[in-house]
Amino acid sequence: MPCPACRSDRFYVKDPDDPYEIWEFAVHGGAPVFEEPQNDAPQIDEESQVYCGHCSWHGRLNQVS
Repeated sequence: MPCPACRSDRFYVKDPDDPYEIWEFAVHGGAPVFEEPQNDAPQIDEESQVYCGHCSWHGRLNQVS
């Protein structure tokens, strides 16, 4: 599922307690997939605020088409 603006499949979420810490992932089959196991990453669902890893787009995960 690519970014609606640039078609990249790389995204990230920010830590709600530390805006400088991020977790990067790709979306495959509608679900986030981390490159490495992330035990401390926040729960990501369709309503999570996500950011494109390639362009300036950000929005809810359910907006990724």
